[in-house]
Amino acid sequence: MTHLRVLAPSETVSQLSQLRKLADSAAVVDQNEPFGDQTWVELHAGNAWLITTDEEALTGASAVVIPRNPEQPVLIELVVTPESRGNGLGRALVDATQELVTEHASDIQTTTAWTHGDHPAARGLAASAGLEPARILYRMALEIDRESFGEADLADTYTIRTFVPGDDDAEWLSLNATAFADHPEQGQLTQADLDARKAEDWFDPAGFFVAENTAGTLVGFHWTKTPVGSVAGEVYAVGVHPSTQGSGLGKALTIHGMNHLASAGLEKIVLYVDDENRPAVNLYNSLGFGIENTDVMFSSDS
Repeated sequence: MTHLRVLAPSETVSQLSQLRKLADSAAVVDQNEPFGDQTWVELHAGNAWLITTDEEALTGASAVVIPRNPEQPVLIELVVTPESRGNGLGRALVDATQELVTEHASDIQTTTAWTHGDHPAARGLAASAGLEPARILYRMALEIDRESFGEADLADTYTIRTFVPGDDDAEWLSLNATAFADHPEQGQLTQADLDARKAEDWFDPAGFFVAENTAGTLVGFHWTKTPVGSVAGEVYAVGVHPSTQGSGLGKALTIHGMNHLASAGLEKIVLYVDDENRPAVNLYNSLGFGIENTDVMFSSDS
């Protein structure tokens, strides 16, 4: 029989080091991180529930983020170590998660769950929980085989510089909210979310580029990410103000960041993009990126 323990948000911090070990062990086999950045932010902030196996070395866990705003969805991400799969642990975690959501989030209409890598077993668990595919996210990749990917012509319209932590925070958050007004996660970043990311060991302002117009107003950005010890750099986020769309600024910022990653001695560049964002998918295809992985978000109205 599988014994699980449920940790309230105030209790999860004590398990984060073990949870990181569990996530890392699964990522080595799956080639996918089981928890997204925002889930880690919520866990470290004491804003997420955690269901784990009742043992010192965790073999399975489910992170559950219950928002304060009932109009926002519950977020669930789950992981089981490769050697513990196929014995009912995933099923037990799903059942316990459903019970937790029923008890503590009865006023929230929507539940979402991400599977990082479109695995048949994960689809089966999601379906058994009444969840259906609602969003597809591609991970695209490009091998770095040159020192530069060229430069797009910005003429005298825009200037690209690096982000200045503290000085640029408020203006960047406003731009990000405008650029990603229709994006379910990125557009809702707060100062606390930005501060949490700046505190991560991978954060480097030298790889965070912003574009200004001739009036000195921020109108675009390309935030790159290189996890410590990784051979791959990431196009973490690229956004432009709607007024600049069609000007080539997005492509210019993308290439600028790619050149930065190429100069760092990395082996490849990865990025994540929604399958419905065809202009972005087409841009990345034109730059040589190809799809190497598919993440699926499942959703259900409760």
